[in-house]
Amino acid sequence: MRSLPLSLALLVLATPAPPAVAAQAPPAMDRPALSAALDSCTPSVLPAERVAVFIGSMPALDTSERMSMRFDLERLRPGERLWRRVVGAPTFGLWERSLPNRAGFVFRKRVDGLQVPAGYRVLVRFRWESADGEIVQRTHRRTAVCQQPDLRPDLVPETVTAILDAAGLVLYSVQVRNAGRSTAGPFTVRVGSASTEIAQLVEGRRTTVLVLAPACAAGSRLLVRVDADGRVEEADERGNLLRGFCPVLGG
Repeated sequence: MRSLPLSLALLVLATPAPPAVAAQAPPAMDRPALSAALDSCTPSVLPAERVAVFIGSMPALDTSERMSMRFDLERLRPGERLWRRVVGAPTFGLWERSLPNRAGFVFRKRVDGLQVPAGYRVLVRFRWESADGEIVQRTHRRTAVCQQPDLRPDLVPETVTAILDAAGLVLYSVQVRNAGRSTAGPFTVRVGSASTEIAQLVEGRRTTVLVLAPACAAGSRLLVRVDADGRVEEADERGNLLRGFCPVLGG
């Protein structure tokens, strides 16, 4: 599988409520609830389009002048038991502060280019500060999980047989399967030094590809490669090669 860097971008939207009247706390109905949530989650075949948006909100306290939030991005890959913080994610792991004397604080963060397959969530820490900067209360919440499955195709050559020979050439029949979650194509199927172009292969389907190539010597090795020129972005690039002995005609 190709290793793709995790590129992260920030979309920030701070939406303070109207300022408090005099020194009194604003009405409770004007204050947002304390929450951490997954605002949107967009899986995609294309890395740049794998996006998650997280949102945190907190109400003001009667004893606080400012509010602040910190977002830490966490990831869980298949086979792992523990969530791990994504180290070095730009804009995450920083305290975001409200303007003074607001009824509440709402903050959004967006992350793009998520690696797959994996689940993502955010730990949001909240704290309230008095006028002299003292922390008067703190708590935390976790968001729901944004699942990012690997939607890319996965081409696999399964079998090769020789079905016809003439003048030193053999017509090879190659069975190819798309084990991924999206359509692949166009791609090439190469047998030895010859190849055939395939327009597309739908996810979950098999197709038989005929390749006319020079005959291989009995007992020698024959290499079959799908997506021989690497045009298809696949979930697993390691399964593109089939190594076997030269097939016997009709075998």
